[in-house]
Amino acid sequence: LSDPIRLKIVKMVLKEKEVCVCNFVEAFKLSQPRISFHLRILKQANILKSRKEGKWTYYSLSQNNKVLNRVLDIIEKSIQVDFENIKCEVKNG
Repeated sequence: LSDPIRLKIVKMVLKEKEVCVCNFVEAFKLSQPRISFHLRILKQANILKSRKEGKWTYYSLSQNNKVLNRVLDIIEKSIQVDFENIKCEVKNG
């Protein structure tokens, strides 16, 4: 959580509950490999968990991380980001 992008990723997941990787690319205007780098760090730290659905990967907060649970309120109140218009349209097939 030492990186501003990772803090904003956590804030986005906190708000949306589950987020597709394509949403992060759109929201942060960064390349998919760069976003994947940050997501990998957050997964290794047991902050995020992921699930695959077809070719898409969805991320949510790891509920069993006691340290994360203690700082979520601080992240929610202190990180100011507007993700209102970020929605991914995933087409089946």
